[in-house]
Amino acid sequence: MKLTHSVTRSMVKHAAENKRLAKMLAAEKTAVLPLSPWSGETDHGLMLRIVEGNKPAFTELARRHMPAMLSFARRYVMRSEAEDIVQEALTRLWLKASQWQDRGSSLRSWLMRIVYNLSMDNLRRQPAQSEQAVEELTSIGHGPEQNYEQGIKQQQLNNAMQDLPERQRSAILLTVYHAMSNREAAEILDVSVDALESLLSRGRRGLKQNISQQRGES
Repeated sequence: MKLTHSVTRSMVKHAAENKRLAKMLAAEKTAVLPLSPWSGETDHGLMLRIVEGNKPAFTELARRHMPAMLSFARRYVMRSEAEDIVQEALTRLWLKASQWQDRGSSLRSWLMRIVYNLSMDNLRRQPAQSEQAVEELTSIGHGPEQNYEQGIKQQQLNNAMQDLPERQRSAILLTVYHAMSNREAAEILDVSVDALESLLSRGRRGLKQNISQQRGES
């Protein structure tokens, strides 16, 4: 069912609010935003309200999907850039809600595809950011209380992921790290399910080879 939408003047205010939420979630990996009266509503139901200009419904959708969006974007770009990308994706959600059609495709897939495309645009402009993003990821959560060997293994995995072709890396990120179905991941990458499965197969082989090479060099 195609939704209809009218843009409200409060978008600027909501942009600032979502930027604040993005920074909160980026700063605290386990940050939990308070539940709202809309927390029991489905994504489709929230979208219907957003089309009508309902701000609390929009805030609930942002609360619900922002953590995964940030996590995905940070696999490609640095933290500050990831916040901007998520902010832009949420802005598009508000402005273009009428363009989303519930035809078996989840809202999560739609949002993650926007984040993916924006991340790719960012990398084309600043290709060095991908390596810097990996460096950030390898430093997350490796405090004194963690085992040194585990930290080394995580760094090897991150480096091995970084060395994969972008499409293979994205296929693994979506299906493994974000627990998406092959169908959802294929929609985000704009490929067929068969092509997605081929990317996953080649990506897994590439990961094993990259990790073996790292261990052989160490």
